[in-house]
Amino acid sequence: MDGPHLPLYDEAFGADPAHWVALSPYHPLEAGTAPFQFVCSTQRPDRPCLQAAHMARQVRGLGGRAEVLPEPLSHGDINGTLGQDSGYTRAVEDFMASLDPAVAALLGR
Repeated sequence: MDGPHLPLYDEAFGADPAHWVALSPYHPLEAGTAPFQFVCSTQRPDRPCLQAAHMARQVRGLGGRAEVLPEPLSHGDINGTLGQDSGYTRAVEDFMASLDPAVAALLGR
């Protein structure tokens, strides 16, 4: 948030750096954190996949599991197309299935 960013971030998170830290998913990470799959848009000019890779490295550094799934979709399409018959949906479901045998069974894996 210290660097250039869209005004919507200020509207959503305010101007207080202490508040940013409190809301951050990065700062409270600790050993034993739950697995993460970071889905990111390769189309966005602010390069969110770099941020996702940084977060994944942090999780792995704490002994956790993290995967980055770059997708050639807009942010809206990432949200809007999940669940449709696609490689993207299958990749997310594969990750989910790997977390729990019951989930894998529900997904037919």
